[in-house]
Amino acid sequence: MARLLVIGGNSATAGLVETANSMGLETVVVDADPKAYAKRYARRSYDVDGTDADQIEEIASSEGVDGVVLGAVEMLMGVYRKVCTDLDMPCYASGELLRLFSDKQSFKSLCEGCGVPTVGGGIYSRESIEDFPADGFPLIVKPADSSGSRGITVCYDRGGLRPAVEEALSFSRSGRALIERYMSGQEVVVYYAFQDGEPVLLGLCDRYTNHEMQSFAQLPTSYVFPSKHTRKYMESEDGAVKGMFRRAGVRDGVMFLQGFADASGKIAFYESGYRLSGAQEHYIFSEACGIDTKRMMIEYAMEGRMSCSRISGRADPMLGGRWGCKLSVLARPGKIGRIAGLGPIGRLDRVIRVSPCYDEGDEISGEGTLRQIACRFFAVADSPEELKETIDQIYSLYDVYDEDGNSMLMGRFDTDLLMGYRRRDGKK
Repeated sequence: MARLLVIGGNSATAGLVETANSMGLETVVVDADPKAYAKRYARRSYDVDGTDADQIEEIASSEGVDGVVLGAVEMLMGVYRKVCTDLDMPCYASGELLRLFSDKQSFKSLCEGCGVPTVGGGIYSRESIEDFPADGFPLIVKPADSSGSRGITVCYDRGGLRPAVEEALSFSRSGRALIERYMSGQEVVVYYAFQDGEPVLLGLCDRYTNHEMQSFAQLPTSYVFPSKHTRKYMESEDGAVKGMFRRAGVRDGVMFLQGFADASGKIAFYESGYRLSGAQEHYIFSEACGIDTKRMMIEYAMEGRMSCSRISGRADPMLGGRWGCKLSVLARPGKIGRIAGLGPIGRLDRVIRVSPCYDEGDEISGEGTLRQIACRFFAVADSPEELKETIDQIYSLYDVYDEDGNSMLMGRFDTDLLMGYRRRDGKK
């Protein structure tokens, strides 16, 4: 039986391991955390630091693996490439492409050179921050080369700028901080897959966030598919973005782009991810269009191609007239005493996936980061009304309690916002 090595084992990677198992592969997961969520689905796992390429290569050789795949962990992309290169196994991206699409400033420069709108900002070091102009607040300060909402601070005045930069630098491998104008418009995420150099638009979603923690990056509460801006994007910006991918030489893999839409619907991007996303939007596209990017990435790892069947004819950014949601339920830091509702929610008709991030007895930490997501729920419905009904059911059933029996959950996504989405026939 063929074997697949998975680098990184967080909860967002669990579905990747399950998919590989369903394909008849023996899975081996490496992650420093003994309780990494994806390990429970693997045939074998190792408590090895995902940044230790030499040890991972030793494991790959001893296990006799036939392919290597990266989980939803951006910081391990360089290790993934090194392991694949050293073992002469398929890797979907060159080192230069990984740099272009993981380094925030490199991505912004690429966009600007290809006529793709981008959010304004600049790179600063500990020394050069003294030259920053004393206006333009609020600002968002982030590491130039990190992920997972780590090291991100919203800065409202000059006095908070240096501490924000220091926080960003503590998470930056290159010692650089990116300072951007704080955007308040609708956040949008755009998803692509690539087959032999052909970029395929899978879809767009509107990303809604929680506003309770003003000094941190706003954490997601829901991703609603398709975005209200989908048709406009397809008509006006999709061509330029695909041209950018071709110019950069992207041939295989998956990509997501994050940006903000202005009042006219024009999207300015600020970040990209050339990997499987922790948001796990692939469940929505798989259910609505039959395109499973997890499976495609596994096929590339094993065979060196992103599936033998073409997906361009099946991709439908409008989801065939259906509606989807990835619901992220946030929790305050603390120790979990009890989790309620997962079983009943999993049996709801329109719920297609329940992806817990924690078990009872686990500790939630990392305030202001994606580690505050307690569970992700995925639903697909035939109308915004049905989607609202399903999400309201989830909220009525799910809760996370601390050891004293108090709910740890934070503010919910306002499902009434779904009533602002229009049906395909133009009616509400």
